[in-house]
Amino acid sequence: MSKLAVFLGDDVYGFKPGEIIAITCYRDHIQRLERLTPADIPALEQMHHDLLLDLRGKLVLPGLIDAHLHAIATGMLMLGTDLHDVTSVDELAEAVRQAAAQDTEFVRLGGLDDSRLSAADRQRITRTWLDELVPDRPLAIKSVEGHSGWFNTPAWKRVGIRPVLEGLSLERALIDAMWESGRVHGNAYEHITTPLYDSYTFEERRKALALAIAAAQRAGLTGLHCMEGYGEHRRHDFKLILELDHCEDIDLTLYCRNETPALAHELEVPRFGGCWCVDGAIGARSAAISEPYTDQPDHCGELYYSAEQLKAWIEPALKLDMQVCLHTIGDRAIDLALSVYEQLKDRYDLRQLRPRLDHFIMGTAEQARRAAKLGIVSAMQPAFDARWGGTKGGYAQRLGAKRALNTNPVGEMIRAGLLVGGSSDSYITPLDPLSGIRAAMNHHNPMHQVDFDTAVRLFSEDAAYLAHQELSRGRIAEEYLADFTVVDGDRELNADARVTLTIKQGKVVYDAQQSSA
Repeated sequence: MSKLAVFLGDDVYGFKPGEIIAITCYRDHIQRLERLTPADIPALEQMHHDLLLDLRGKLVLPGLIDAHLHAIATGMLMLGTDLHDVTSVDELAEAVRQAAAQDTEFVRLGGLDDSRLSAADRQRITRTWLDELVPDRPLAIKSVEGHSGWFNTPAWKRVGIRPVLEGLSLERALIDAMWESGRVHGNAYEHITTPLYDSYTFEERRKALALAIAAAQRAGLTGLHCMEGYGEHRRHDFKLILELDHCEDIDLTLYCRNETPALAHELEVPRFGGCWCVDGAIGARSAAISEPYTDQPDHCGELYYSAEQLKAWIEPALKLDMQVCLHTIGDRAIDLALSVYEQLKDRYDLRQLRPRLDHFIMGTAEQARRAAKLGIVSAMQPAFDARWGGTKGGYAQRLGAKRALNTNPVGEMIRAGLLVGGSSDSYITPLDPLSGIRAAMNHHNPMHQVDFDTAVRLFSEDAAYLAHQELSRGRIAEEYLADFTVVDGDRELNADARVTLTIKQGKVVYDAQQSSA
């Protein structure tokens, strides 16, 4: 490939629709941006006829970035059976039977959203029912929110679930209830993720990551913030991400999820924590909230740490000048993390380090202002509102209609001063930044909506800022990487808008026409 490339567009982000823009790229970067008239185009075509890619009639965006996903786990879901579209227990049973028909040692399915099932259907899913479907092998069904799962009897034994639960000093009645239902949830589930994750071989993990990268490129993504570090073989997974980051077809920015920052520091990765959970998820009723769950009035979720424990986990990373990333969904979890950083703010340059409190699903404007004052940033997921928000969605089942309308309040958080990057949290929702942009523009609650330019910035410039990459990625500007997402559609980004090209460092890494040929 030539070191020189020229892209011609008439709907380029950062410019007015209809302006004809020539983007000249040299090596990996944008060298020059020029406004042209129609009369200028023949000379440009003659000068660069074999290097010119005419993108007129398409929407040209900066290379899009997903600021929070689980890349290897996304691929693991692709290796198994995806249940995101299941809406009845009969559909679930058929999916399990089809998965069990494959010659695998461990039957794995993921993405089950039980809020889409009727109450009667939810009650039918028990460990005994799962045993009837798959009696002879371990069966695991991971929930869509990633903080609970259902297991048959062989899986309970294979994973060693009961000894783990008993080691947590849980009440006997709670353990027995989980055993009968087959479902493990809350902080208890966090303690069984290691054996579940380690049931995948190293080769399966490599294949899974390759599948996730290919899916990301099809979705128009040129950068991924990878929240990795599950199971006992974290060094292997960290090194795998770092190895593939050098392929130049996509940026893989690693956030090392671990008990201590020692391994990240050894590998010279300045980002620690990944999706380290301060609380759980709304779907699993384990997000730590101030008022009880509507469908469980005696329960307000779980905080997985005390202030002292969380501070002891965070501070060693700050001493190493690392950016720390935490999972905080409920308002109590956000408040706990903010209070810890407020204790630490005079000892460390938080604004330079940019700690992340990701998700911020039930954040308030006041919490956003506190975070912004500290220099804290967040990756949020507009697609969560599109899937579970509104007065009749999954959040409304758990929280009631009023609170559900104020979940994932992207617009309000931005207006309160919080710097927000956009993400999918894939495998939780699919790798689909166009849907994320659209969801931010069309939040169920008008006060949380953003305009087109802001929505795109969530998944480009502001996502780059979260990882200290805002000087080289996320903008169509001179000296920036020549990364572009080319869309067949306009700035309304209707549901039929599609990625047609993904361009990384001036090279086409995905072409929808070639892929469909």
